[in-house]
Amino acid sequence: MSRIGTHRGISEIPSISMLMFAAAVLGTFLLIWSNQTLNFAAIDLTATFDNSVNRLSEDVLIEQVWFGTGSTKFVNTTLSNISSIGITITKIELVNSTDTHTITLSQDLFPDDVYSIEENYVWTSGEAVDVTVFTARENQFKTQAAP
Repeated sequence: MSRIGTHRGISEIPSISMLMFAAAVLGTFLLIWSNQTLNFAAIDLTATFDNSVNRLSEDVLIEQVWFGTGSTKFVNTTLSNISSIGITITKIELVNSTDTHTITLSQDLFPDDVYSIEENYVWTSGEAVDVTVFTARENQFKTQAAP
């Protein structure tokens, strides 16, 4: 008697073994991918948290703003880092009723450091000047002075 439609295929044991192997490879790949994704997210979260805490910890004291004359009029600004972390001063802005004068710098201040800068500035006697100090972490510290 002849067999019609004989099936020649893979038996159950080898096919189950191949499916289990494929599932193990896929599972390993997904585990590695998710672990890397979680590590990157954790690193990003840590950096964001540290930056936020450091931003809150920054504190600059504008100790003195005084106006002088010599060959030209000038302003002298003295700053103190009264926080427990180092900061970078990026800009000092002087604003009066008619003008905005920007001093761009990159000055690092360690805790308890004092920094003084003298800049040519045409001021008017008795006119208030708003002084704003900007840091690299985007904090602003303000005071007002008058010559």
